[in-house]
Order: sequence, then C-alpha cells, then structure tokens
Amino acid sequence: MHNITKIKLFRILLRITYLPSLILLYPLALFRKKSSSGLFFFFDRFSLGGAQRIHLDILKSIPETEKQIFFTRFSPDSLFQKEFYGIPHTESRDIHIWCDYLLLRLFSVHYFCFYINRHRNAQVFGANSTFFYDMLPFINKKIIRTELLHNFTFGKKGMEFFGLQNYRLLTHRIIYDFFTKENIEKQYSEYKIDPIYLQRLLFIEPGVDIPPQKEKSFNGPLKVICAGRGGPQKRIWLLNRIAEYFIEQKSSVQFHFAGSLISELSEKVKIHAVIHGEISDPVKMGNLLSESDISLLTSLYEGFPMFIKESMANGCIPVVTALPGYRMHLKDRINCLLIAEITDEDRVVQEAIKIMEELSGNRDLCIRISTEAYGYAKNNFSRTEFNKRYRDLLTMQ
Repeated sequence: MHNITKIKLFRILLRITYLPSLILLYPLALFRKKSSSGLFFFFDRFSLGGAQRIHLDILKSIPETEKQIFFTRFSPDSLFQKEFYGIPHTESRDIHIWCDYLLLRLFSVHYFCFYINRHRNAQVFGANSTFFYDMLPFINKKIIRTELLHNFTFGKKGMEFFGLQNYRLLTHRIIYDFFTKENIEKQYSEYKIDPIYLQRLLFIEPGVDIPPQKEKSFNGPLKVICAGRGGPQKRIWLLNRIAEYFIEQKSSVQFHFAGSLISELSEKVKIHAVIHGEISDPVKMGNLLSESDISLLTSLYEGFPMFIKESMANGCIPVVTALPGYRMHLKDRINCLLIAEITDEDRVVQEAIKIMEELSGNRDLCIRISTEAYGYAKNNFSRTEFNKRYRDLLTMQ
C-alpha cells in the first residue's frame, strides 16, 4: 500500500477517536508536569546508526536547554541508548509500545498532542518518526513544527511522502544534501504544490569531529573499511563480491567491516575479513578509520552519509558509487575515486576492483587523494556551523 493511502486512512481513524480521547485522556494530559522549555523531540529509535548520530549531535548542540525525547519505534539494539539518556537536561522515554499497536497509537497521538498544546511557546521536532507526522494535524498551529528528512527513498513507502502530506503543517523541513532538496522540488512540482512552500526548507549539514592530520604511509597492504547499516540501498552483496575477488586472488588488500551490515556478509568474507562488530564509541570508530586507507560503499541511492565524512576526516580515500548526493562534495581523482557505474551491478563490482588495484600499486596517488580528502573535510565538515544553526533554531521563541 502506498504511504499516501495509509496516511489518509489513519487520519480518518484519528478523527473518529478524537472525541473519546478528549473525554478519557485530556484530564490525564492536564495533570502531567509541563516542560519548562516546551521543546519536544520525536525520533524513531536509539539503536546504532548514522541518523541516530545526527540526532545525538542535534541534542548536544543545546546542552543547557531542558528537552523531552520520545523514541517511537522498537530499537533492535541499545548501543546509543546510554548516550541519548545521558545528555544533560534531557528526559528520554521509549514509547514504541504505545506506537506499535493500532488502537494504542490512535489514543497515544491525541494524548501527546493534548500535552504539547498546553505549552504556549512549544517546539516539536521529528525525524524518522511516522508518529510525529500523525500528530501534526492536532498540534496547535502556533507551535513550531520541524521535520528532519534524512534522504529520499524513491519508493511508494518512502518517508518523503509523510512530509508531502504534511507540507502545510510543517514550519520547517530540514535537509542536509542538495540531492534531497532537488527531489523535494521535483516532488512539489509533480503534486502541484505552491512553490512558496519551498521557502520552508532549511539546509543544515551535519558536522563531524576533525582530528589532527595523521600522515598515512600507504606502504603496507591497503586496509579497506566498510561500515554502517545494511539494507537494499547499501547493496552489501556487491561489497561481498568485491571482497571475495581479492580473497580469491590472495591479494594483500585487507577488508574491515563494522556495523549492522555484518549480518549480510557471506561466510567466506566473514572468515577472511576483519570483523569489528557494531561500534558505538566514536573514539573507537575514529581509531579504526585512522588506521584504514580506503572507505568503500556501493550504495544505489542515498544522500551524503556520515561514514564518508568521518572517514575523510581521518584521511581515508572514499571509493564510492557516483551518486548525485555524493557528488555534492566528492570530485573524482581529487578527493575520492568514483565508481562511475551505478545501476549495472556487474560493472560496479568490476570498476571498484579496478580502482582498488590501481590504488594498491600507486602510493603517490594514495597520498595525494588522502591529503585532499582530509583537507576538504577540515574545511567543510566542522561541527561549528551545525551547532550554531541548531542552537538558533531550537532556542527561538
């Protein structure tokens, strides 16, 4: 079922349950202690992931401000839970039980709206949470409502359709790559939406820690790092094929894997590669990237992942498919090596192998691109502007 259809059907059910919710739940919302700041965040989960790392950075940009965070989906792991719950002046709650079941969700939406509407200068911020979008029609229109859209998924079940169905109700729509911005513009045009609503788009790019530059010698076997989550868009099966090629050739190229993508690796790769598991400690991840030479991704679509920013900040050479979102920052043979083919999987594998074989035999090329990648990250991926923009946004009255 298309997400637009699901949204419309659920909205009908929400209208039906509004009156009984008003009678049963409004008194409970009145007795709940109000927030001193009126700042509410609705995120999907606290499990390990690049999106969750951005959510943490947003919260850390306002450490002195009281805030309430609600996690609306089941978290398959708790690797980031301690970090979320440990942010100063933060009250965090996992409410996925109240969101997963249809009947509970219908009443929970109204309960939280009743509570939030009690705050005169409230702000509600949502990311990757369909529960957040369900609340929007019932939140007071004077309240600031902000969406963070991580990427375009190019399918009928994409999160971008929740933003589309709520474009009038959103005060701000935050994106952080130009490819997503272009696709929202195309989507608005396709659905005949007044271009004036494009003025509600805010572009705030995430930043990363930039450590002191470490000179890489590239004298030994190349270390290739693949990290992050799996899923269809990441095409881990192509990483498998690339790694298996070098394993079968008894090449000195060494593959390292970290993150939830490990579950999608073949047994041959698991046996011969270095498996690091899921890493939640940013210091530990930084050390792994610092010791690596190449960061490899074969994604079919996405914006600009944090993994590539972090790897460049540690002098890794990105070898990635030439996606529009990547080309926002990456220039072939300047600060990366791009796999020109995107859709033909055989050619993607062949090009990736050819690129890594070239790097393996050309130390000077490795040093030059590594240096450029680090310099670009230092000049463009600092957290300073990110923190300033979010502080200004979230502390406005």
